[in-house]
Amino acid sequence: MAKLLGERVMEMLLDYQIIFGLDKQIHFLSYGVISIILGFLIILISGEQHINRRIKSMWIALVTVGIVEEYRQYMVPNRSAEFLDAVANMFGITLGLAIPLTLWVMLKNQLPIKQFVLPSIILVPLLVGLLYFNERPFLTIVEPLQDNLRNLVAYVGL
Repeated sequence: MAKLLGERVMEMLLDYQIIFGLDKQIHFLSYGVISIILGFLIILISGEQHINRRIKSMWIALVTVGIVEEYRQYMVPNRSAEFLDAVANMFGITLGLAIPLTLWVMLKNQLPIKQFVLPSIILVPLLVGLLYFNERPFLTIVEPLQDNLRNLVAYVGL
């Protein structure tokens, strides 16, 4: 890659299957479904003044469970802990809790839900389709990342 003001620009190659593979999709969907169910449950059983605080608390609790679960998998033979699994868990939780919260706010403020349904029905499949058809890598690494990390660790003195 070209030099930028005399400095070398490092490129990174991120693998689509590693980032958006079936494993990450399952993490995202499972934590998302659990969060949607718990979000609606919180809205149904909570008083109106406590919903935001309880949704925030549920987000913190579920993200903590998702991260701790990755550490637990590290201790189990033939399993591995992956950072991207925890990220997929977190995104699933965030979207899962945002859906019931958004619907509750729209109903509470009597916003016309129909204005949001049609664009969502059109835009969501288009965005998912882009993930499928995306052929360009997000980032490319000229040097292996592991070598760069090893050099950093040696430089820091760990």
